[in-house]
Parts: sequence; C-alpha cells; structure tokens
Amino acid sequence: MPSIACFGAVNLDRTARCLGELVLRSSNPVAVRQAAGGVARNVASNLGRLGQHVGLASVVGADAGGEELIRALEADGIDTSGTMRRDDEATASYTAVLDRDGELLIGLADMAIYDGLAPESLRASDAPAQEDAWFVDANLPDACIDRLTAIASGHTLLTASTVSTPKAIRLAPYLARLDVLFANRAEAAVLSGVNIQTDDDALKAADWLRDAGIGTVFITLGPRGAVAANDQARIALPAIPGAARDVVGAGDAFAAGALTALLEKKSLRDALISGLATASITVEVDGPTDPHLSPARVADRAQHKLTA
Repeated sequence: MPSIACFGAVNLDRTARCLGELVLRSSNPVAVRQAAGGVARNVASNLGRLGQHVGLASVVGADAGGEELIRALEADGIDTSGTMRRDDEATASYTAVLDRDGELLIGLADMAIYDGLAPESLRASDAPAQEDAWFVDANLPDACIDRLTAIASGHTLLTASTVSTPKAIRLAPYLARLDVLFANRAEAAVLSGVNIQTDDDALKAADWLRDAGIGTVFITLGPRGAVAANDQARIALPAIPGAARDVVGAGDAFAAGALTALLEKKSLRDALISGLATASITVEVDGPTDPHLSPARVADRAQHKLTA
C-alpha cells in the first residue's frame, strides 16, 4: 500500500447555500452546513478512502474546532501525529457562499494560523522523504513550501495544489522541484500567463508549466472537464456527468483520484479519468468529501466514462 504525507490546510468548512437568487447588499435566505475541510485534509481523507496510507502534517488551534477536526481525521484513519496545536491562534476556517445550484459565488478564508508557521513545525528532520509521495498545498507560507519541496525533490513523488488564485503564485519559485501539479483554470493562468478559455489554451498553459520543470500537469476546467500533460501525452477530456449538489472540494477529490492512479502506475489518461470520476462522485454530496467514497465507486464511475 503506497504511503503519502500531506502538508497544508485543515480547517472548518462552512457552506451557506442560497435558497433563491442572490441579492447583493441584502439579507439572503440560506441553508448552512459545517464540516471538516481544508485542501490537504480533503485530499488526505479522499486518499485514505481510496486505499492509501496517509499522514497529515498541519496546525489547528487549541480550541473546540481544532479538537473536532483531529477527531474527524482520526475517524478517517489519517495519522495526525504530524499535526500540531497552537493556543495563540484560532483554528482556520473557510466559508463558501453557493448559489442555489451549488456553484461557488465567493469563498472567505480565515487562514491566519498558517501565516507564522515555521518550517520545522511541519518536518523537523532534513532527512529525505520516506513516503511514496508528498502532497503540499499552497495555503502554507513561502518558507514552509521552500523547505518541504527542497527536502522531497528527487526523493519521492512531489505533488502540489495551487489552492486558489491569490495563493497559486506561492508555488512559482518551486515549479522545477515539482513532479505533479494540480490547478484549476484561473490558477494555471496566474502561473503560466496563458489566458485559458478553451481546452487548447489549457494545454498550452500545461506545456508552459512543464517547460518550467514540472513533470505532470493537471488543469481542471469545472463542468467542462480537465486536461493533463506529461512527456508522453497531452489529453483533454470532458467532465463525467454527476448530479451536482456542492462543488466545494471537487478539485481536491480530483487530485486524490488522479494521484491514486499515478501511484498505481496507471497511464496519464487513466489518471485523468480517475480524477474526473472522483470529482463527479464528490459533487453529488453536501460537503467537501464523500464519506462513502471507495475504489469500487470510482472504477464504476470511470467505466461510465470509458463506455459513454
């Protein structure tokens, strides 16, 4: 069983879904939900449900929210020994406002707890990585990203997520260290300078990122699908249909599905399909992860893609 270390955000996800059309500068009726979230946490939980052995290194506050998150992670079988508690900062939170169809209108991130995080808090040793893969998200400050990517580069499969448009640029100095990058259209455009409107544009952005030194690039395009590129192939595929309820966490699910396929030595096309299948399953539930995700369900959803 492959082992994966995830580094990055674990936070409380709050979702407010509009029950009607959004009216700006006015009170809007919504349905509110709270769940465990955070990019690294979402990816870690999905990887665990897909059969991987996963550890998560992060930071939470010494508060009720932090305790809730640790319990949720351990219930998912995630090793939390690398996650520290701080009593001087509140546990991070992310509030997503969705339209009534489940599409994101705005995301509000309170991530101050990560800003002062010292690199040695996440990985005290300079020894090479022992896991089969590392996953790093761009919620971490520059010093942590620098240290982690320097330790892992050349020693394990080093993967990263751009997280958001403002945070994507944090990865720019370290692209040549990365084996795999996961980004959405806007985030890839920020890094590459390519205006992404079509699949061809996305593939051009992927080519630019590969020229910067990344081995494999995945760019998600929302309901249009995703593209992927490495030294063997350049592929664009449409999304796998799903009864979408909540798109929060779809990109993280995609990353977990694609990374699982890569660790199983599958082709780039199969990894792309696995990512799309995992995302398709995840958007059908309220919350950033599906507690019933499994390899069998991903294979079934991927088979639908292959036979469609």
